[in-house]
Amino acid sequence: MEGFKIGVMLGLLAIMIPSSYGVSVSCMMAYDEGGVFAVLESPECSEWVLSAGSPQNQTVNCQSATLQGHREYQEDRIVCHLHMKIPLLGKNGLEEVTVGFVAVFDGHGGNEASEMASKLLLDYLYMHALFNSYKLITHYKGVLPVTDEISHLKILKEALLRAIHDIDVKFSQATFQKRLPSGSTATVALLVDGQILIANVGDSKALLCTEKIESGNLTSSLSATELTEDHHPDRDDERARIEAAGGYVSVRGVPRVNGVLAMSRSIGDVYLKRFGVIPVPEVTDWQLLNADSRFLLVSTDGTFESLTAQDMCDLIHDSGSCSSSSSLAECIVNTAFEKGSMDNLSVIVVPL
Repeated sequence: MEGFKIGVMLGLLAIMIPSSYGVSVSCMMAYDEGGVFAVLESPECSEWVLSAGSPQNQTVNCQSATLQGHREYQEDRIVCHLHMKIPLLGKNGLEEVTVGFVAVFDGHGGNEASEMASKLLLDYLYMHALFNSYKLITHYKGVLPVTDEISHLKILKEALLRAIHDIDVKFSQATFQKRLPSGSTATVALLVDGQILIANVGDSKALLCTEKIESGNLTSSLSATELTEDHHPDRDDERARIEAAGGYVSVRGVPRVNGVLAMSRSIGDVYLKRFGVIPVPEVTDWQLLNADSRFLLVSTDGTFESLTAQDMCDLIHDSGSCSSSSSLAECIVNTAFEKGSMDNLSVIVVPL
C-alpha cells in the first residue's frame, strides 16, 4: 500500500484517503466535534472525499444471491468484502489489519434506507476505525498500554456501532427533507484473525453451519447455530421499551409497533422513533471460530419464511441436490422461493 494516496473501494463507494497515516489536527478537531459528517463537510479536510464507485461486493470466498421473488420491488441490499485492509492501532502504531465484512440490509416501505446503508456503512466504519486509532496513538504518545489484538478488536466494535448510528442519523435527515417513509434492517458480521462479531438491527439473521461427525461412523452433518435474535415487538424487552415510550404492540397475525412496523429496531422509520423504535444494534462479543465451523450465512428474513436455519445448513451439506444452481447461496434462495417464500430473498454464504 503506497501511503494512503489511493482510492479504496468500500461498499459501493470509493473514499479517497489522506496521503499518510497521519491525520491533520484540523480534521481531528472536526471529527471530535462532529464525527465523520464534520470531516466530510469541512473545507479543511478536502482530502476526504466520497465519490461514486462501481459495485465491488464479491471476493473469492464470498457467495451471494438475491431474488426479488413475488414482491413488486427489490428492497434487499447486500455487501461482502472479505479482505479489507484497515489501519488499526497495534503495538507499533497503525498497522494494516485484514477485516472481513459481510452484511445484509432488508428495506421496507421503499429501498432508500437499505440503499444508503449498503453504500455508506463501510466508509463510515473505515473512518471511525482510523480516526479513533489515531486518537489513541496521539493520546498515549506512542507508548501503548494495550496489546494490538485487544485494541484493534475493541476499536472495530466501537467503529461499527458508530457507523450504524451515523447511517441512521443521515437517513433521518434525508427523511425530513424528502419525506421518506422507509426503513431497513442491518445484520453485519466482522471477521478478523479467526474471530467473529455480529451486530444486528431488525429481523435479518446470521448463523453458523458447524460440522458434526456422527458417533460410531465416518459420516458427518452440518449443525446450525443462530448468532442473532430477531427484534420483534412482542419480545418482552422490546415491548416494554415501546410501551414505555407511549407506543403499543398490536397482534393480528403479525406483531406490529402501533399496528404498522413488524420489527422493533431499524434504521430509518423516523416517524416511529418517538414510540420506542430504535436503531441500536445488539452486538455480540468477539468469539473464536472453532475448527469445525464450516460456513457463515447472513440472510434477510425472506429465506426464513419457508426454510429454517437447519434447512439451510442441510442444503449446503447436500449441495448435490442443487446442481442447477451456480452457488450455494443461489441454491438457498431458489429453494426458499420454490417452497413458497413471498418476500425478497437475499443470502451471503462464506466458507470458513
